[in-house]
Order: sequence, then structure tokens, then C-alpha cells
Amino acid sequence: MKRILLYIVLLLFSANVFAQQSPLYSMYMFNEFAYNPAVAGLSNYSKAQVNNRYQFVGIENAPITATITLNGKVSTMPMGWGGMIYNDSQGAFGKLGFYGAYAYNMKVGRASRLSFGLNVGVIRYAIDMSKIQFAEEEQNLNESMYKSIRPDATFGMYYDMRHYFVGFSVDQLFNNRIEIYDDTLLVDNTLNRFKSHLNTMAGCRYKITNGLKSESSIVVRKVYAAPWQVELSSRLTYRETLWGGLSFRTEDAVVLFLGYTYREAFSFGYSYDITYSKLKSGSRGAHEIFLSFEFKPRENE
Repeated sequence: MKRILLYIVLLLFSANVFAQQSPLYSMYMFNEFAYNPAVAGLSNYSKAQVNNRYQFVGIENAPITATITLNGKVSTMPMGWGGMIYNDSQGAFGKLGFYGAYAYNMKVGRASRLSFGLNVGVIRYAIDMSKIQFAEEEQNLNESMYKSIRPDATFGMYYDMRHYFVGFSVDQLFNNRIEIYDDTLLVDNTLNRFKSHLNTMAGCRYKITNGLKSESSIVVRKVYAAPWQVELSSRLTYRETLWGGLSFRTEDAVVLFLGYTYREAFSFGYSYDITYSKLKSGSRGAHEIFLSFEFKPRENE
């Protein structure tokens, strides 16, 4: 009986993460490093950021994601470094990741750079059985928490030009099995894996007036057993201080976001997802906030 119950729970876990196994961010354009390690080192300063996302508010056990990232440039070499910690929870199911990143940047022409990056770390996934309610009490479930630790990696490429950029990344490269119980029934089921997510981003930046800038981007996402997802975003920035914008994510939501930057170093951002998918009847959308700080070198250095 124990084996059958765990098999059912594992299938629920697999179905739960097929559509969104990796964290999703509405304000991805403010922390591209979280998706693509090749971004590390492209700027001449270091950046630390904290993100919190509350998805499908109003639905029980909806996803909650917390992320901390830090990345920067090796001053004497064309290289970048970085690190990331994230915790993604959905009711009884949880995923915790720790990563370190390396990137190599090369000049292509006078004002363009091509970068390759690799994020390597470990993920810990778990199922808290105490948060799952069965129709009948199961006496044979002796453990309250099933968990496992596996290696993980993300590869990325990024091409940055003066006014345009394009990037590509693929995560969960090892396609680890989701193993909760040592049993051939579970191990042999090929559906129970963390599937790689493909993310392709492209966009442009340009100045409208002396104090007003615009940035537009498109992201295309693909994961096994799920449809393609496209996200279009556009934002305006006034005097490097105030900014706001709008995004449209297919089969999901329309996103409104705004924020403030103090002395071109400290930034705060907030976004609200207006859900229009089938979940709109039970969901009050999604909220996301971030805080970031850019450690820029002094002008006389």
C-alpha cells in the first residue's frame, strides 16, 4: 500500500512541475542572470538582487518563489562570476537550489560582446507528507518527509550589442529522476524527471529623448510536454530613476510593473499579473517584488 500511495504522490508531483519546473519571474528583464549565466561579467559592476514571487494568489498551495542572486565581472580578465540561491515551494512540494556561475566574455567588433556561461550546483527536492491529506489514514507511511539531493546545471549564451541583445539558455541539463522511494516501479517511470527548459530572449534599447529611454523584449520558453510560451514586454525609464511597463504572457497573464531607482544604484520593483487563463476564476493574480543594489566603481578609479 505504501508503494502505491507514493507512486500516486510522485505522479502528482511530476504533473505539478511539468508546466513550471523552474522559477518564473515577471520582471525577468531586471535580473537576466537568474535565467542565463552568460550575463555575468557583461556589466562593469557587481549586482546583488532579491526576488519574491507569489503566484496564483487565492489558490491553495500556490507557488511561492524566493531568489537571491549575485554576479559581477573579474576586473583583470574577460570573465564573469556569480551565484544564486532559490526556494520554490508549492504546498507539500519544495525545491531548493544552490549554484555558482562562470562566464567568458569576448569582444565581437567595436561595440559587441559574445558571452558563454555555465551555472553548476545542487537541487534539493522534497515532499512533505504531513501536508498531504489522504481519504483514509495510512498506517504504513513511517516517514513524514521524502527528499533527495541531485546535481544541476544551466548553460547560456548571450550576444550584447549597442542597442540590441539576444540570449539563449537551457537549464536542468542532467534531467534528474524524481526519486522519492527506492522502488523499481518509480525509478523506471521516465515521466518522473526534471525536464530541461529552453529560454530564448531578444530585445532592443533606444533613447527617445534626453531623459526618456525605452526597452522592448521577447522571451520564448519551451519545456517538454508543455506548449510554447511567448512573453512580450516593453518599459519606459525616465531619467534613470522612474520606470514602468507592460508584459503579455501567452495562455497566462497580462503584467503591469513599475519601480524606482535611487542614485543609479538601489532599485525597487513591483509587478502584478492579471491572470486571464482558466485559473482566473480562483486566482487573484500574482505579485512580485525585487530589491537590487549595483556596486558601481567610482568615477576616479
